Amino acid sequence: MIRSLSMKNFGPLVSVDWKKLGKINLVIGNNGTGKTFLLKAAYSAVKSVEEYKRGDEPRKLEEILATKLYWTFQTEKLGDLVGKEPETKLSFKIEMDEGPLAYSFGESTKDTLLDVTIPKKPRSSNSLFLPAKEILTLYKIIIDSRETGKLFGFDDTYYDLAKVISIRPTMGKNFQEFAEARQSIANLIDGNVVYQEEKDRWIYKKGRYIFPIAIASEGVKKLAILDTLLGNRYLDPNSIIFIDEPESALHPQAISRFMETIHGNGKQNSPEVGK
Repeated sequence: MIRSLSMKNFGPLVSVDWKKLGKINLVIGNNGTGKTFLLKAAYSAVKSVEEYKRGDEPRKLEEILATKLYWTFQTEKLGDLVGKEPETKLSFKIEMDEGPLAYSFGESTKDTLLDVTIPKKPRSSNSLFLPAKEILTLYKIIIDSRETGKLFGFDDTYYDLAKVISIRPTMGKNFQEFAEARQSIANLIDGNVVYQEEKDRWIYKKGRYIFPIAIASEGVKKLAILDTLLGNRYLDPNSIIFIDEPESALHPQAISRFMETIHGNGKQNSPEVGK
């Protein structure tokens, strides 16, 4: 669903020209080379297209994109994202099935985008970014920080995810590939992480034992987030999942099995982009 991605002078990324993307794509590089920056830039574009013309959303795509970039990168003005190449604008282009989204701006840009190419049609699926850290123990704080305090700290990758995991899993028939992935995750963590409505808390169930989520390992909590997303029907086989540091908090055997789970979905329709 993402066919190509290119950008110039975007923060630490001097030039990126990524063509012929597949259903599963990996970004590999040394620390500080801009891998997370690249994923966030792509996520901001995809998410903006998904919000465009959805329901009663009145804003133009330019407005949605400017807001998404502001809260994802949390800069005082958008022009702060422009790299240090002299007299060179920031430029970005992503080609999707819905058509291309492209934009460019210079260092003086504050919060308004003018030079934007809009896709031919909006995107109907929901996509998400899975950050390196789990948020099950923090999601209420993240939502309150943004909606009440309007504070920088947790960027839009965390905020969007926090809102979505608040959606409880639904009963009924699920996509077959999602059901298989959920079973694989349950086998991987040797249990299930579920939300107790009556006590307003997440718990880790392992056999007949129940543990508070706070004492579960970081790896268990991270995999539980993916399981929740696969179970609450927010995602569908056309969703794009951006995964930051998929190996984080997982031991080597768990990493291998986790990637096998992702690859199993990739054989169907669902592309993943991770680093």
